[in-house]
Amino acid sequence: MTSRHAQQPADDPCTSFQLPFELASGRVARHRLRRDLESRDLRATFVDDAELVLAELVANGLEHGQPDTDGQIDVSWCIEDGMVRISVCDGGPPSTLRKVSFSDDGARGRGLAIVEHICDAWTVEHTDGLRVTAELQYRD
Repeated sequence: MTSRHAQQPADDPCTSFQLPFELASGRVARHRLRRDLESRDLRATFVDDAELVLAELVANGLEHGQPDTDGQIDVSWCIEDGMVRISVCDGGPPSTLRKVSFSDDGARGRGLAIVEHICDAWTVEHTDGLRVTAELQYRD
């Protein structure tokens, strides 16, 4: 698996890269985020929550979206001002995303409900594909 990284200055609070539009990309993205957050000494429970949110956003993009013109999915996060902003963008057309009702014994449909429960806010943008961004505040 190969990924493309944008060149960033060392003091840039943001990380951005593209991964192949395949299931293994979720694991790669989660490990990179975890490593970055742990290197900043953020609480382990916060790191777990952020990793879960990223996993859900990537999984939704891979399952319901489309690759961009290069066969990739974009993953990024910014860590600044007491907040982590996680963003995933696929090449799919605009759509209406919303959390859906699910049954306790159902195997699917919990992704955006989990994101909404964990995050302080989440948004959807329809420019250059479908981008979902989630914000999590951390307390020192």
